[in-house]
Amino acid sequence: METAEFDATLGGTEHLPYAANSFKFTVSRSVEIAALTESILKPSKNKLVFQSLPVHMRRRVMSHNSKRLPRRLQKAHLEQVKKSGPLPTQKRPSRKFRRRPANLLDEYNRRQQRSVWLETHIWHAKRFHMTERWGHRLPYAPCDKAFRACYRGSSAHCLMQDISYYIPIQIKGALDTIREMFAKITSSLCGLGISAKAYVNGTRQGNIHLYGINTYPFNYIGKVQFLWVPSDTDDKNLWLFVHPSQVKEVESILLDLIPDKDIEKEGSIKKRRKLVNVEIKTMHNCFNRFRLTGPNSHAILVQSLKCINANYDLENSKWMSIHKPLYLEEKEEYWDTLVKAGSPAQLPPNLVVGLVVQDPRLSRPWKRTKAKLPTDSFITTNTLLTVPSFLSNSPLWDVNIHKAIKEKIMSNGQYIKHVTETQLVPGEVNEDDSALQSIPIVLVQRPGSQNSEYKKIGYGSGWDVIVPSGYALPFWLTFIMFGARSGGLRETESVTFESGECYLPPDSNAGKENEMRIEQELRDKYFRLPPSKRINYIKIGTNSPFICPWNILLSDWSNQEINNYFILRNRSLLNDIQDCITRKKALPKIENDTSCLVPVYIKLVGKGSLKNHAHICLPESHDLNNIKTLFEPHHEDPNEKIRKLNRTAHITMLKQLRKRNMRLRKKRTQISQKKTPKYVRRQPSEYVIRTRELWLPSKIKTVRNIASRQVMGYISQGAFSFTEACSCGIGYIAYNALNTLLSSKFNQVLVRNTSSRKYRLANIIIIQNT
Repeated sequence: METAEFDATLGGTEHLPYAANSFKFTVSRSVEIAALTESILKPSKNKLVFQSLPVHMRRRVMSHNSKRLPRRLQKAHLEQVKKSGPLPTQKRPSRKFRRRPANLLDEYNRRQQRSVWLETHIWHAKRFHMTERWGHRLPYAPCDKAFRACYRGSSAHCLMQDISYYIPIQIKGALDTIREMFAKITSSLCGLGISAKAYVNGTRQGNIHLYGINTYPFNYIGKVQFLWVPSDTDDKNLWLFVHPSQVKEVESILLDLIPDKDIEKEGSIKKRRKLVNVEIKTMHNCFNRFRLTGPNSHAILVQSLKCINANYDLENSKWMSIHKPLYLEEKEEYWDTLVKAGSPAQLPPNLVVGLVVQDPRLSRPWKRTKAKLPTDSFITTNTLLTVPSFLSNSPLWDVNIHKAIKEKIMSNGQYIKHVTETQLVPGEVNEDDSALQSIPIVLVQRPGSQNSEYKKIGYGSGWDVIVPSGYALPFWLTFIMFGARSGGLRETESVTFESGECYLPPDSNAGKENEMRIEQELRDKYFRLPPSKRINYIKIGTNSPFICPWNILLSDWSNQEINNYFILRNRSLLNDIQDCITRKKALPKIENDTSCLVPVYIKLVGKGSLKNHAHICLPESHDLNNIKTLFEPHHEDPNEKIRKLNRTAHITMLKQLRKRNMRLRKKRTQISQKKTPKYVRRQPSEYVIRTRELWLPSKIKTVRNIASRQVMGYISQGAFSFTEACSCGIGYIAYNALNTLLSSKFNQVLVRNTSSRKYRLANIIIIQNT
């Protein structure tokens, strides 16, 4: 019988002790505990600590974040991480920390090192697609689908744009000296000069075309807006507002006009700025300029701007004691008469009004509303004819007071605190509150389109508001709350197109750079498409679908090489050419006709749409009767077979590379200890360049006879015109080609888009406000 090995109390042979010594028990098991601890901290297997958890407790983030593990395993996990290398970097601070005012300001300053920001940049960045142009970060288009809405704003309501990127240049000197300077870089044939009687007194703004020194009509720079500051002394003060794409050329030419004989020409620009009798300064970030377009822009200014009177408390506007006289009562009285106008188009053209107004935040409505004028308001003829001399006088042109104005600027937070704490009724605005300083501003009226032949009279009229730096957002938000719709660069191009003007002419360096940028963008977009989705421009008779080769066009029509060309801006000649088109007679002989481009406005006779870079072609005698069936015949593509052969060879080479990669991968698995360098397959650049040349050659020899109809010119900007209710375009025609057209007794042309074979009939009108 087997021995019963269990407790004696149950009939067995084992007698258990009545008490247990825990210390002795722990000592006897200490070796086992130490071995268990060591196996946990230093596991002999390749499994990590976080992998020892049950499957339902494992998380992917546990491998790099120890706080996701249970606390009993965190220490062991950190020991393993130390062996594998340095500890992983902690996550960056929270968004709340990064968006603190101090950190946010540092971040904004860092991001502004590459491009200049406008004062309204933060407001635009939340609502617009932004783009980098001319060294600035500018709004391009609203994020909402607002193309037609922006046109309605410019035609019937109010479209507002921030054009503070225009660079002001200040010129001080004697009137005769400034007149002699600009006589070398302008021409009276293009319009009134800079010293015309209508502009010198400072009551009107003017526009001039700038050229190189004594190079008219070649070396065109661009159109510049200018203002004379009223002065009783012999020294005059002239302000130029230059587009940022042209500011370097303008500044360089102005400095070359007044060289100092005592200073070498290689001297620094700062030393050459101030000379004997003329001083030139480029004032970056000196003003903010807003452009309000549309008939309702006048009502928005009337509701937003409140002129101060002579009884205004000057406690917080100490700058007003620096500049005198201010003509507060006279300007307030004249502004009250201008308020009665129903639209800015009714006012004198290019009128300059200098006002001193209250802080616009005092007149801002508590919710967005549409500003309206009284229905019984009308302006008298006497007000339109007589413009007082003091009207354009403004302390804004005195740069010395800008610092005093900036010192007293009240931020939005301070303004809200002031309104909620100091007013009897919290939140109620007191318009007579003297805690906010008064602000000098300048209003410039824009007459809009004045050519009734192809545009509605008055379209594009509005106001330009010039305010000191630091006050951009208070004015901008007030105008927005009164119903102004914001726009960007796309709307600038659209309003210019609807007005019948070209935004950046192709005979200027700014226009050439813009054309090259557009060409590069379109070429990249074209070659990103697969070959089956690309338009074969060779088969439809187009060799330059993304750019207008003006020099090659002029060379074809003059039978000689043309490298430098110009756009005709002589107003008397443009009138004569329009008369010749109307009467179907030959053009007069002009100087440099072989290098001349004539600006034209194209309107389709029937249906169809015009696109950029479309061809303007010379019609034949039988084309006008068969215009509905007139198509460009198919052309042969000699490069099609070559492209296919190159594509087949390229695919074969890719297969060989793929096999080589497989062999390297197998070799790498066999030799596990040796680290073989990773093979990186590079796309052959020669193949890409060669294939693109076969699709679209970069070098063009001729454009005139590339198709069945001779090419006379190109359309720089073509789209559907809302003012004309048809598809229109702005383009340029070679002078000799236009003479050939009129010699054939035609005054209509054929137009064909670069991606189409269809020819359409169109009328041509000479653009005179280039």
